[in-house]
Amino acid sequence: MKRYSAAIALALLLPITGSALASVITVTGHGQGYDPGIAMEDARADAIAACTAQEGTPGDEVYSHVTRADLWLADVVMQCEVP
Repeated sequence: MKRYSAAIALALLLPITGSALASVITVTGHGQGYDPGIAMEDARADAIAACTAQEGTPGDEVYSHVTRADLWLADVVMQCEVP
């Protein structure tokens, strides 16, 4: 019975502490360059800029891809925590 009442107490506190948590959104970034490293660096910087423009904090990188056309093209998908 003691565990059950502790679980109920924690469940009642969850909405109070949950409101302080940030929501997680997904942002994308694109980059291009004559070097694949520079293209990926530009794509990450673009995703971070999109996140900070929404007053968020960059999180984990979910997906990244580099391909070769006339230039190297890079795409990044990143999670962003927004208050």
